[in-house]
Amino acid sequence: MTEQEFKTQIFKTPEQWESGLLYRLEMLNEGGITLYSMPAFTQWIQEANGIENPGGLTVDKCGQVYFIDLETCWLHKYDPGTQRLEHIQCIGGCGSDNAELRNPKRIIIDKSTLWVLDAGNHRVQAFSRENFQIKYSIDDPGDPIDIALDEQGHLYILDRASKQIFKFDSHGHFSKSFGQPYLKESVGLAVGKGNNLYVIDINETYNGFLIFTEQGEYSGLIGNFPKGFEPSTIAIDRKRNVFAGDAKAGAVLQFDSDGSYTGTIATSGNMGSINGLAIDSKGNLYVSSNKGIAILSAEETFTKEQGVYYSMTLDSGIQDCRWHRLALKMDLPPKTVLEVYFYSSDESDLKNEIDKVLSDKGKSTQEKSEDIDKTIPWIGPEINPQDMLLRGKTGRYLWLKLVLSTFDKKVSPSVTQTKVFYPRISYLRYLPAIYQEDPVSREFLERFLSVFETLFYDLETEICQVFRYFNPDTVPQGFIPWLASWMNVALEEDWPEDKKRRFIREAATLYKIKGTPDGIRRLAGIYTGKIPRILEHSKMGKPMVLGGRFRLGINSMLIQTPLRGFRLGDDSILGRVALRDKVQSPEDPFLPMAYRFTVIVDLSQEEFRRYEKGLRQILNDEKPAHTVYTLRVIREMRVGMGAYVGINTRVGDCRPIQIGVDSILGTELIVFDSGETCGKVERHAKAEVDTHLT
Repeated sequence: MTEQEFKTQIFKTPEQWESGLLYRLEMLNEGGITLYSMPAFTQWIQEANGIENPGGLTVDKCGQVYFIDLETCWLHKYDPGTQRLEHIQCIGGCGSDNAELRNPKRIIIDKSTLWVLDAGNHRVQAFSRENFQIKYSIDDPGDPIDIALDEQGHLYILDRASKQIFKFDSHGHFSKSFGQPYLKESVGLAVGKGNNLYVIDINETYNGFLIFTEQGEYSGLIGNFPKGFEPSTIAIDRKRNVFAGDAKAGAVLQFDSDGSYTGTIATSGNMGSINGLAIDSKGNLYVSSNKGIAILSAEETFTKEQGVYYSMTLDSGIQDCRWHRLALKMDLPPKTVLEVYFYSSDESDLKNEIDKVLSDKGKSTQEKSEDIDKTIPWIGPEINPQDMLLRGKTGRYLWLKLVLSTFDKKVSPSVTQTKVFYPRISYLRYLPAIYQEDPVSREFLERFLSVFETLFYDLETEICQVFRYFNPDTVPQGFIPWLASWMNVALEEDWPEDKKRRFIREAATLYKIKGTPDGIRRLAGIYTGKIPRILEHSKMGKPMVLGGRFRLGINSMLIQTPLRGFRLGDDSILGRVALRDKVQSPEDPFLPMAYRFTVIVDLSQEEFRRYEKGLRQILNDEKPAHTVYTLRVIREMRVGMGAYVGINTRVGDCRPIQIGVDSILGTELIVFDSGETCGKVERHAKAEVDTHLT
């Protein structure tokens, strides 16, 4: 039995997983699902640091915590790194004067401004972060209960008296108001994805978040608060997780962006009377209460609520299809569980109903999950299966339900791939027909043989696809060195996988041009990722013949012929080669040039240090034995030393000249004739006759 006998449907890439429904689950970066991560309690900032009853709080990009003491109404700044508490005297004090506060509710901060919601004085004040002097004040906006700031710096004020939201620009100028008739008993406001506004309203007709766009349009009600939960504060992090605090119960609940409840934040017991939530730039959660300020680190724990994945409708295209088996790749740490459910049907009405639920944008994932479970009579569960038969009802359509859960908040199960095989083909077909006559015996025997089928399937597939091991593009990563040995190619262990495959792919071609400039150039280019320049010295100069026509320094160069039988550094080492008195015959003066070449690579200092050893080894192995090379790096060259026109230098700012505009004849203009002789006055200087102006 081989894979070619089956049709398969796979969930592996993020796009494939996103075609289904994830509830209390997160997508892994390379594809797969795991439980929703949640902040974990790390420490309290309490009375020992002078913090007694903090009210609204905020955190800047440097991790500095700003809060107002509800007893004294003074603004404080706390540095968690140094554990230093600083009293900011410019802002605070209980009263109704310009800088004094009464019943402060919320603080918001950005790069230049600190906003304070002074609910008792019915105003919102903006202070400069540079000197904490007041910039402007929005006075008497009704009965403000909460404020929020969007990415463009627009300020939103939630007014309990008029049951509206007031929008102001970054300078404190009124823009618009909206919210009626939807707002009734609102208590919290926050800005979420796409600058949408999330509003908590505790009216009995609501049990979730009211959503408004930044233009003030009502988008609907999402979410479903657990029974008995009385939210009072709200905050949203950059991952679009929504946190709501319950002042009475002393608990913080987490929701995803569509309002689905994902779990309760685990803390060190009752948090006390919660009166403020804040998120820092790293996603850490800060909670202020009458017990102090609690810091909860991001992504340290996972929800203990069950996470559920519902697949899209899998269509076999075969009526009464017998779906064969399901294979999973997963990671199940101790104290974690995976449950697998499935259902198959030929009913197109059921398919249409499920597809409609999955595509409904007006419902949260929690509501969609409940609707699907009410519609499909699931078969299962199978507990922690890596491979399972899809037994029971047959049908053209198939749905899968994966349920992940953990009993230890520090670990989470994950599933990275699912593969469904169909139609049903089992080892039972190899047995005589008598073993298939009785339905009960057939079912048992089929399940029994499936154990051996699972064990042998991977081996059979590898045998049928053994050709992949002889192709550098398809060979499994672990067998790359083995395939390289067939081509007598030495690979460095730290090379990237794509570079190893390219070496093997081009090995045969490189052997044909081994030792040639093109071969060295291509091999070094594969290794460094940049094609080097190779300069052959014998082709850079032209031999000079006495009596011929030449110009010294233009088409000729002078070199020194050796007087002895060795050249220090080329074919001898001082102290190891004997010196003789007899002078050998002078060599051909052009032979040293024929044996030399220079390799120029365009690498940074860091890249050269990384590649130098391997590059020199390639050059030593590939060059002809009688030649000598010089390795140079372009980035190391200076003016006058190793400068090559067209390689690491260029002629810039080239432009034509215009007589009388940007040049003067006889002063800034040189006149040449069309030949090699320079133009002179009264000789070879007749314009357009024996001289051309250039």
